[in-house]
Amino acid sequence: MKSLLTALLLVTLGTCGGAADEPRSYDRDVTKWIEVTPPPTRSDEHISFVSRADASRDDWFVSQEGGNVHAKLYTDISNEPLGEWPKFSTGAPVAGDNDLQKPHLFSTEDGWLAVYNRGEFGSSLWWYSLDGKIKYQISEHWVNGFIQHKNRIFAVEGRDSPTSSEGSLIELAKLSGKWTATQIVELPGAGLAVTVLPDDRFCIVTSEMLLAVSLEKRTEVLVPNGHWIRWYPNSITTDAECRNVYIGMRQFVVRYPLGDNEHRAHLLVPAQSFLNTND
Repeated sequence: MKSLLTALLLVTLGTCGGAADEPRSYDRDVTKWIEVTPPPTRSDEHISFVSRADASRDDWFVSQEGGNVHAKLYTDISNEPLGEWPKFSTGAPVAGDNDLQKPHLFSTEDGWLAVYNRGEFGSSLWWYSLDGKIKYQISEHWVNGFIQHKNRIFAVEGRDSPTSSEGSLIELAKLSGKWTATQIVELPGAGLAVTVLPDDRFCIVTSEMLLAVSLEKRTEVLVPNGHWIRWYPNSITTDAECRNVYIGMRQFVVRYPLGDNEHRAHLLVPAQSFLNTND
């Protein structure tokens, strides 16, 4: 299974200013992190809690490495090698912007899927041949993450606006020699990141929920209201035993125990010092 969570380049990092901008050390193993208990929902304390997290400068990206779930700050990921990348230019103007936008890429056997996602200003999904000499637009989906499963390529897409949140799980496939995008199931919100569970269902984090979605279009709500719309979820993975789902986002990594009848999300940080205390 191969995945690329394209939200990596979509998140705008917050700042707290001053000495807090200096690099800090942390354990990347999230099983060693501490849990933070939020104030009761709908209370003034909870509103302040959400706002402080939104203003945090920390955005966490989660992944499974060697069977362990690790979290990294985006500021650390930005210093890592980019890995596989086309040798031709993939910059393109998008949604009326004459400046060339860099895409989020996913490699295929015959080339590259490229997403130019400008949020509320528009998005465009393209395919490039291996040498870049052939290219065409596939759709205008707001793709936020790709995943390959059982030799098929899927993606979660969608966007939030001040009045609505919409998204879907789509499949990318070649039909009659040309790449196409087909909706599998509509989601109750923008699909932001995706992984696969042992029962072959897709575990999808949206702007406000955690879902398990089957290819038969059956949807189970794992977390009905995560209160994380302002924390910009960007990545998702499971532990090696598939007992827990972990979601990377602003200030926190969320842990959700699969099979939890309470449908409760647990907020994790490396240490208390990683909580933004500035109102």
